[in-house]
Amino acid sequence: MIATKPNIHRLTQGLRKAVSTPATVKGAKDQKDLVSSISLAINKLKDNLIRKTSSARTVSTYLAELTWVDITDEKVKETVVGLLDSSQVWYSMEQEYIETVQPVITNGIAAKEFEAYKEAIEDLGEAISDLTSAVITLPNSREFNDAMEELSNL
Repeated sequence: MIATKPNIHRLTQGLRKAVSTPATVKGAKDQKDLVSSISLAINKLKDNLIRKTSSARTVSTYLAELTWVDITDEKVKETVVGLLDSSQVWYSMEQEYIETVQPVITNGIAAKEFEAYKEAIEDLGEAISDLTSAVITLPNSREFNDAMEELSNL
């Protein structure tokens, strides 16, 4: 084909028809909407992870502080045990959330926020375990109580 004015005109008209159909215009808009939706979802995931991280750190701090409180009143002990139960349920739910979100994170999405969140949840698990030992396990352990009595007699 020789590039003459009529041929160039026919080619440009054909090209314009091919790329500016309602389907291609709609497809471009749909792609922009999809990218926008994905960006919003990623930002929402990051915000959610940041919020969950903050909550887990706060609860861990409170539980860690309770670990060092001498709880002798039975009502207070019951309250703390109730808090432990609630914390354990929440911790289990967060563990499930980690498994749910993990495949998305593996692709590099919100990885930094996820790692901070996962670390905070691990700390929460440790705080629950420590407080459970201090309030429930150790006070009911004969060996522990004998050792504490010996220490107090020194």
